[in-house]
Amino acid sequence: MTRRCPECYAELPDDAVWVCPTCGYTLHTPAAAKAGIVFMLLGLALLGVFVYGPENLGLTSGIMPTDLANLTIANFPLLVVGAFAFGAFLAAAAALKIRSEQARLQTA
Repeated sequence: MTRRCPECYAELPDDAVWVCPTCGYTLHTPAAAKAGIVFMLLGLALLGVFVYGPENLGLTSGIMPTDLANLTIANFPLLVVGAFAFGAFLAAAAALKIRSEQARLQTA
């Protein structure tokens, strides 16, 4: 059974993984993009926790070692920015992967 593009219904060759060679439709979202979205949502949740106050989470109540809890509270802004930045990096890498595949198909 041949695969068809959901946008233009053209038959897809076996090497078409990310982009339809006929219309340029994105066939699959790379896993890196999905992971990037998850990390950005995690960053959004951490931003909410940062607004609430990381001291109010109860990290120093004995759940984790006191030194680690204090280090987490002291560096919480870096944790928030890092989650957003890592998610944005993964999403951008996946977008560049799709863009390069589209450019490769246009030159072929």
